[in-house]
Amino acid sequence: MLEKDIENLVAKYPHEFLSDKGLRLIGQQIRLDSYFADIIFEDKKHNKVIVEIKRGILPREAIPQIMDYYGVIKLKEPNSDIHLIIMANVIPKERIVFLSENLGIKFIEVSISKLLNIAQKYSYQFLDTDVPEVKRKYQERTKNIDRSVFEGKSNVWIFQSNPERFDILNALEELDEDVWEVNRYKDKIKAKDIGIIWMSGKDGGIYAISDVVTNPDYMGESEEVAKFWHSEEDRNQIRLRVKLQYRLKLLNNPMLRHELKNIPQLKNMSIFKQPQGINFPVTESEWSILSDLIKKR
Repeated sequence: MLEKDIENLVAKYPHEFLSDKGLRLIGQQIRLDSYFADIIFEDKKHNKVIVEIKRGILPREAIPQIMDYYGVIKLKEPNSDIHLIIMANVIPKERIVFLSENLGIKFIEVSISKLLNIAQKYSYQFLDTDVPEVKRKYQERTKNIDRSVFEGKSNVWIFQSNPERFDILNALEELDEDVWEVNRYKDKIKAKDIGIIWMSGKDGGIYAISDVVTNPDYMGESEEVAKFWHSEEDRNQIRLRVKLQYRLKLLNNPMLRHELKNIPQLKNMSIFKQPQGINFPVTESEWSILSDLIKKR
């Protein structure tokens, strides 16, 4: 799911996301001075409603950009009643209090599950899923995903990410490999194991499958990875980690927590019993069910 997909869904079906009814679409990617507005609507009173879309977490650096952007809009049309709405999957509350209370900018969190449901409702096809090469690669990579586990050569581990600390959605979209912290099972997690990427929070669930390619070791991370951390304190730290290479990304069709919890054989997964932490073991029987679900998606 690209940021453009979210923009398209909001532009086509604003009634699913916005409380204002009867909005008329003026256009998408409209130039306003040195900026481009993602979406501009007109409401029943002929006021402009501008919607800006951010996939993943609303980044810290977006706040001054929003203030500058809002200033340009008001300067350009000082007598117009213009409403600015910022949409993102995750919006840290401490980031938006000033803008909301003092400037009247509205912020809307849009969950991944809501976007998926609306896309399904209107048979919307995500821009990055119809490419034949993408489909072919997915099918090839699912064929032997579980062979090493059932041969007893590999174990399966969940690596959990908090989307309010790390922008996992955009990281998965951009990166082919990453380093993940190991704070438990450091003597058991090893190269050639399988890593399940789990996002916590209200849209919690499985968003990718990866190969563990190194044993745990103290290592840093590249700038390409560090930029996805919310806090500067988390960036460029030397920690016990393993390197993961992403084999399958399920951004357009994640296996959500509520879906998995409804499967009796999965209800006792370690991440359900004690969800705090980063590393969680997955049993062979649990992986058998999960891998079958992945192949059917």
